[in-house]
Order: sequence, then C-alpha cells, then structure tokens
Amino acid sequence: MPSSIGNHMLNAFSPALRASIMKAGEHVSLVQSQHIASVEELQPYVYFINSGLCSMVISMQDGRTAEVAMCGRDGMAGSLSLLGPQCCSAATVIQIGGGALRVPRREAERWFAQSTEFRCYVLAWAQMAWNVSLQTSACGLLHDAESRLARWLLMCADRAESNNLYLTQEFLAEMLGTQRTTVATVASCLKRKGLIEYVRGNVTILDRSGLMDTACECYEVARKGMAHLYHA
Repeated sequence: MPSSIGNHMLNAFSPALRASIMKAGEHVSLVQSQHIASVEELQPYVYFINSGLCSMVISMQDGRTAEVAMCGRDGMAGSLSLLGPQCCSAATVIQIGGGALRVPRREAERWFAQSTEFRCYVLAWAQMAWNVSLQTSACGLLHDAESRLARWLLMCADRAESNNLYLTQEFLAEMLGTQRTTVATVASCLKRKGLIEYVRGNVTILDRSGLMDTACECYEVARKGMAHLYHA
C-alpha cells in the first residue's frame, strides 16, 4: 500500500487504521451535480475525497439554494452522520467531479466509537468546517458580492488543490445564494482586473495574490483553519 494517497485525513491516520479503512472502502468516481447524500435521511456512506470537491447545500421551498459547507481532499464528507442520531438538513452535492474512497457509514460509526485516533481526527475536521461555516454565514450577510465570490473561488481552489475549476454561472449562483446575473457581473469584473479567466464555465485563477486582496477577511479564517487542521 502506498504511504500517501489523495485524501489528507487518510494520510494523517496511522498505517494500521488507514489499512482498515482502505480495506472496508471502495474507490468510486464522482461527477458534477451528483448527490451523494440526501436531505433528512441517514446517508449509507461516508466519502474520503481524493480529487474534486463537494458542497453541502440547503434548499428552500421556493427553489433557491445556498452552500453552507464544502469538503475536498482536506476531510471526510458525511462526518455529521457520525456525531449523533439526527439527519442532516443539507444535501451533499458534487461540485467538481473527481474520485473518493466510499466507506459504509456503519463501519465509520464503529471506528468513531472504538478508535480514539479516528474520532479525534473526524471531530477536528468537523470543528474546522463548523467554524468556517459560521464565518461564511456572516459573510453572506455583511460582505459584497465581489469579495464573496473571490473568497469562494479561493476556498474551492484550496480544497480542490487546483487553480482550474469548472463552474457554470448557474452553479455559482446556487452555491452563493445569489442571482445568476449578479454572478455574471461580478465574474466579468474579476476577469477585467486580470484575476481570473472565465470561459464557458471554465474558471482559471490567474492572479491568486490579487484575488486574495479582493476577497473579504473570511477567506483568511478558512485558510488558517485548513492549514492547521493536521499540524496542530
């Protein structure tokens, strides 16, 4: 077995624990817009993302949606299902296609109950994701669309570990909880400034430093949370 694989949480585990998880799981491909967990039901699997990106998305009765959390190679999608008996109120949707190690939730529950190592890493990731979610909730209320889009693109790039992202205007609007016309206007502004290239859903970050200057303070909270996750 290789000493390093795509998911950072799996890499942080001891070899024995990682081997047990790899044995219990299966590698699956994930495509954009695929739902890997539905609302108000206990999901059958948890996912260690090896490439790509997923979002936890809240849908309102009028059809509007907004992203409340994201997970890439930094953690485990489905961690909330291990924390208690309640079903999650958000769906988990693949934002950028890729691959993952899919593990039955029942197996993950057993490790969570019996392995201090597994439990500590899962709780650390869940705490980081919760802190970022709190920050970005305030961000959506207090910051302008341009700084929010810059922040969100940087967060996506960090978790996908790529400056090339395939994100349609419609999808961007859904994730940010805003109008498609607003996304088009703001993305065009970032493009004119030379910060991104955006052609037919393909977003390329050209000037990361400039995009960080445009992003609100909330990006730094997210960046620091990820940076210290497995190095505390």
